[in-house]
Amino acid sequence: MDTAENRKHVLILSGGRIDPEFARDYLKDKHYDLIISADSGIDFCRQAELMPDVILGDFDSASPQAMAFYKGECPERIETFPARKDWTDTELAVRKALEAGAGQITVLGATGTRLDHVLGNIQLLKQALDAGAECVLVDAHNRIRMTDRSLILQKKEQFGTYVSLIPFTPQVTGLTLRGFSYDVDQAVLESGRTLGISNEICREEAKIDLESGILLVMESRD
Repeated sequence: MDTAENRKHVLILSGGRIDPEFARDYLKDKHYDLIISADSGIDFCRQAELMPDVILGDFDSASPQAMAFYKGECPERIETFPARKDWTDTELAVRKALEAGAGQITVLGATGTRLDHVLGNIQLLKQALDAGAECVLVDAHNRIRMTDRSLILQKKEQFGTYVSLIPFTPQVTGLTLRGFSYDVDQAVLESGRTLGISNEICREEAKIDLESGILLVMESRD
């Protein structure tokens, strides 16, 4: 059976802000079946001495030094796109990951000071969800994912202190939370409201159930 668990785990290094110390520690001892660098993600790859399997983008923000290095080392892995295109470099990377058979996608460099790109990258979680893949955006302070089904969070594995649930669809109905500071039964989350922000896990295991809709699950720390 082809499930997310038995498909490839793909790492995408995108062109947003990557904290080098956090990223090196986060990637330590993790295995990825495919590494994709998008645009200036190659700058971190160069610093961290990573050799991506695919290097793609329009490279308008990649450093000339990193570009020169990878052109010399692995020109066959580079896919260059025009700056005027319909998709961002990160979307090109997500599409490439899904085409390669990704069941899990981890994206570093999806956040930063360009909030338009941050919101666009959050939208890409829906593309992965529709394809049956699990996708997370990770930075030094946040882990962001999307779900349309039950989710269990282990306290020992949580990312930071806070868990915020934000409706991606106009409504999320039948929301039931167990193991949180604020448990609820059959609640409704609606767009335009802040209900669901800054909850905390208070037991060893916390469970999120919902009947309809799509949730953004954001684990954060200050």
